[in-house]
Amino acid sequence: MVMPALVLIIGIVVGAGAIGATQLRAMDAARAAAREIARGEVQTEVIEEARKTAGEAARVTIEDDDGYAEVTVEVPLPDSLAPILDSVTASATARREG
Repeated sequence: MVMPALVLIIGIVVGAGAIGATQLRAMDAARAAAREIARGEVQTEVIEEARKTAGEAARVTIEDDDGYAEVTVEVPLPDSLAPILDSVTASATARREG
């Protein structure tokens, strides 16, 4: 009776850890990409660098608005977590220099 409860608790903890770690990677990638795009780096290189941090499956979008660049990074989660959440998203905004 106790064993199924322990397995369920362990599964929840591992799933939450995977979601949290993926969210942190997405946030780091968005912040780094926003800094790079604000410095004037080439957009394709910024996207490539963001994917190195967030993972190759990450979707990176960059929007410009009145001197500000907003970078959004969406990272899909493993299929085993699909019933809970499909992906995590993070965004960062930076003012363009010059």
